[in-house]
Order: sequence, then structure tokens, then C-alpha cells
Amino acid sequence: MKYFSMNEFTCNCCDELPESGMNPVLLEKLDRLRELCGFPILVSSGYRCPIHNQEVGGVKNSQHVQGCAADIYCYYLSVDDLADLAAEVGFDGIGRYYDREFVHVDCRSNGLEPNCYQWTE
Repeated sequence: MKYFSMNEFTCNCCDELPESGMNPVLLEKLDRLRELCGFPILVSSGYRCPIHNQEVGGVKNSQHVQGCAADIYCYYLSVDDLADLAAEVGFDGIGRYYDREFVHVDCRSNGLEPNCYQWTE
């Protein structure tokens, strides 16, 4: 990874990563997104252990628990601008969270279904 370190993706409650590590396609696409936007991207949530995922109200089959997702934000871009750039990069899942000002990105299909899963909350 060029722009991120693995400690940015550890679980917020136990400081662990998934046994198999973070999905390499996700990490590659995040680097491409950072390159494309030209500004630092911050990770507010990467991996979530099952306990933490339940505590934050995540769905049981959360991509975070599998190490395939990240919630990100950029001080210099709006939710829409960051999500639109994420779509250019080709993440499989992209969620726009306006109230909390972040974008969820995931590679649930290893990048084989770009922009297939999109939602707004």
C-alpha cells in the first residue's frame, strides 16, 4: 500500500485484523482512489470483529467483518464527490452516509462487480 498502513484498518474495539488479512483488492482500490482524488483519505472503520460489528448495529454478513470494507472520508471532498470517485475506481459496494459524512466502500466480489451495490443513508 502506498497511502495507507495496516493499523488504519484494525478493529476499533480489539485492535485486531481478520485472520486472512484485509482484502488486497480493497487495499489496491483505496490506493487508486487516493491517487485519483489527490487528497488524504481517512479510514474511520475498516475491519470489525463480530462483537464490535454487533455493537455498532452492523448487519450479520457485514463486509467489514470479512475484511472487505472500509468507511472513509476526506476533509476536502463532499460525500458525493468521494463516492463518485469511488465509482470511477470500481468498488463493488458504495454507500453514501450524509448524516455522518462518510462513504462506505467494499470489494465484496473482489472488484468483479463494479458499482453493483450502491445505497444512500
